[in-house]
Amino acid sequence: MKRLTGRGLEPSDIPDIINSKEIDIDGGYTIEEDMKILATALSDETCKLERLQLHYFSLKVKEFIEALKSKHCTLKTLHLYENKLNAEHAKELAEVLQENRSIETVILNECEIDCAAAKAIAMGLEGNDTLRTINMWDNNIGDEGGRALAEALKKNTALQTLNLWGNQIGNMGAEAFADLLRENNSLRDLIFVYNKIGDDGGDELVNALEENEGIRNLDLFGNPVDHSIITDIYCMINNPIRSYYEGGLNMEDERGSGVKTFEPIDTSCFSILKGVPTADSESTASPTGVGELSGCCWTEAVMG
Repeated sequence: MKRLTGRGLEPSDIPDIINSKEIDIDGGYTIEEDMKILATALSDETCKLERLQLHYFSLKVKEFIEALKSKHCTLKTLHLYENKLNAEHAKELAEVLQENRSIETVILNECEIDCAAAKAIAMGLEGNDTLRTINMWDNNIGDEGGRALAEALKKNTALQTLNLWGNQIGNMGAEAFADLLRENNSLRDLIFVYNKIGDDGGDELVNALEENEGIRNLDLFGNPVDHSIITDIYCMINNPIRSYYEGGLNMEDERGSGVKTFEPIDTSCFSILKGVPTADSESTASPTGVGELSGCCWTEAVMG
């Protein structure tokens, strides 16, 4: 990854940005002029940039927003971290999500996202059919923000991973996501680590799993739930007779069948959960990004 740190961007950087696959701009130098330079590069029809990582950015720059919406935009990952994403900025991001057709991963770690900003982002998810992963680790969306995301995802069949690690979500938010799981089979990984979900919310999620065939990782580690609830979720997801839709996508056209079943395992181990493999951790999302394993949380929570 090419890093441009410790200084502002200059027009002479545009060729480097256009010809790089990954760019990391750090150090608090992404001021308005920098965003305009980025916009020029992103709008170029020869641009090859696939991953853009920004620290201290501004979504108020019109040229940058329009570049993200451009048909020439080749970005697959937009990584915005430790930035203050208020409701106004979130609305700009929602517009990008509604129009962009290349971005598959958005990382919004520690962006001070509150309920109002989460509701704005939810609007962008409703009509999006390209985003596969959104990571919102360590924000403050609360129950109402979580409910808005859950409602939006009832109209979204593309998203596979939603990481809401550390977002002050309680039972009301969990109930909203339980309703979502009864309708949505495309989500594979739903991460609620270190929230405030109690037994009532946990029970709702367990009940919803009986009607869901997509989830492969539902992580409640660090919530004030009874150990038995985490055990129930673990066993249901690893049940050898349970089927799921691969990635939440309809694979019928490619393989002739939209359903895939788990490999058989010894069910006698369910009572003590020793030797049971964790729910497929290959695609789980951690707070530091995408593709890192959260299976360790399952192991610690269930195995004790």
